[in-house]
Amino acid sequence: MVYQSLYRRFRPQTFSEVIGQDHLVAALRNAVVEERVGHAYLLSGPRGTGKTSTARILAKALNCLKPPGDGEPCGNCDSCANFESGTSMDLVELDAASHRGLEDVRQINRDVALGNPGKRKVYVLDEVHMLTREASNALLKTLEEPPEHVIFVLATTDPQKVLPTIRSRTQHVELTLVPAGLLRDHAKEIAERADLQIDSSVVDYVVERGGGSVRDMLSALDQVVTAGGVPEHRGSVDALVDAIVAQDLTESMTAIAETVAAGVDPKDLAYRTTRKLRDIFLAGAGINSGDSTPEELPELAEKAGRITRAVNVRALELLGQALVDMRQAPDPRLVLDLALVRLFAATAEPQAPQKPERPARPTQDTSSGPAAQARAALASAQSSEESETPAGDSASAPVPPVPPVPPPPPPPSSDDNVVDPPEQTLPESQTSEKAIKDLSMARVAEIWEQQARPALSGRAGALFKAATIVGVSEGQVQFELPNEIHRERCEPMKDEIEAALRNVLEAPVQVNLTAAGEENPRADTKANVVAEEEIVDPAEFEASADAGPSSVDRLLDAFPGAVASDDEGNGRR
Repeated sequence: MVYQSLYRRFRPQTFSEVIGQDHLVAALRNAVVEERVGHAYLLSGPRGTGKTSTARILAKALNCLKPPGDGEPCGNCDSCANFESGTSMDLVELDAASHRGLEDVRQINRDVALGNPGKRKVYVLDEVHMLTREASNALLKTLEEPPEHVIFVLATTDPQKVLPTIRSRTQHVELTLVPAGLLRDHAKEIAERADLQIDSSVVDYVVERGGGSVRDMLSALDQVVTAGGVPEHRGSVDALVDAIVAQDLTESMTAIAETVAAGVDPKDLAYRTTRKLRDIFLAGAGINSGDSTPEELPELAEKAGRITRAVNVRALELLGQALVDMRQAPDPRLVLDLALVRLFAATAEPQAPQKPERPARPTQDTSSGPAAQARAALASAQSSEESETPAGDSASAPVPPVPPVPPPPPPPSSDDNVVDPPEQTLPESQTSEKAIKDLSMARVAEIWEQQARPALSGRAGALFKAATIVGVSEGQVQFELPNEIHRERCEPMKDEIEAALRNVLEAPVQVNLTAAGEENPRADTKANVVAEEEIVDPAEFEASADAGPSSVDRLLDAFPGAVASDDEGNGRR
């Protein structure tokens, strides 16, 4: 006897044997019991979810000679036996992928009017989205008003390609992938019915290979039984997943090389790694994806605690894009390697060793040119990173203390003979230097963004939103504006900016404003050139007495006999 594959031997023969599609089974059983079966159905869903099997069971139940009354076929009458053997004349199955032309649909339209031995005749059209537009349009009239004894069941894996006019004439039911738990129980049941001795590792392997498809799962079980066990060269994704969790590029490349050398397809490796990372992400949120066993959840949650959510999401995005790019890539492994390189290039954040800051020397300020622009960009990046630091980290980071304000001098003594010593005062620039010398430019930029700028008035805050701190030295804070016009608008508000910084830093601060690309950044030494306004004397526009004939006189000379009138009415002369 010729060997029959497991998915053909154990194809569902009743509605109760269909797993994972309770919504479809309940609807069809109730329709059979109440005799309210529609004239056309559209079943859509992934492969191996039971579309064709459900259509066959519906045809069998409608033509059963001894129905038990619960919507199921009896399975013992002659009609049910013919359906199970594939010799029934009441079921017509057509593959629309190979019968997709206009002539094929015309043949269906001619045959539907013919009688049949049973009560109802069921046409099953698989992959109906493969029909040509002409063939689909030719099917519309018959599909809308078929003979009373004819029922159409259309099946497709891509319902979006089916004409909307066809979808509107059918009852559309979507089938879903079967959960891993149901697949696992179904695999054990099929193994018992087929007298197969398998262990839990085989069940886990075939369920993973099935990916929610019953037919794919049974095909993988067939392959394992034929090979005598799970293939040794299958390779595990655990090494690659652990390397991604540890954010180790070297270990990731090593895991890919070893797994591919063992004979694993890079596409399969990327697909299984993506699913594993998805399970880790969901386990970190306390959710079971459905593909993981209860025993695996603690390990997945532990890995979720070691990898940040940002890295996990970034890895899912890059590996998902790699799966798309692998379809037409000449070397799929290269696409996978590049995806991991991009992942670690995006997540790596090298920390440069911090050097002790030296006191700023009063040298010429060089805040213009490419070097200054690079320093400004670095300062803004550091300030944004420090502002995005979590509250716990920012609280633990030591903040340089601001020097306290010196106490007021003691009151003069009553003894006139005592001569007060001269006050030891320091220049204002040295005082401010001591006050802010311990603050880096990044720290001053952070204080400016978080405390000083929010305290400004509305206009000042809006104008200085585009300002960038490019230098901090000698009690002076250097701001750079986008252009000279912007700098001139901000110049009258320097006092407000200095007051805001002085209140936050508790030290005298002098603000200098420069424009991007300016050769001399010193705003206080640059003279503002104001063009003198031209004064216009209104008397210049008055006509003098000796200015010659007026325009009215010249007009009268040009038209002899004309008379000038002061009347502003509409009349003419």
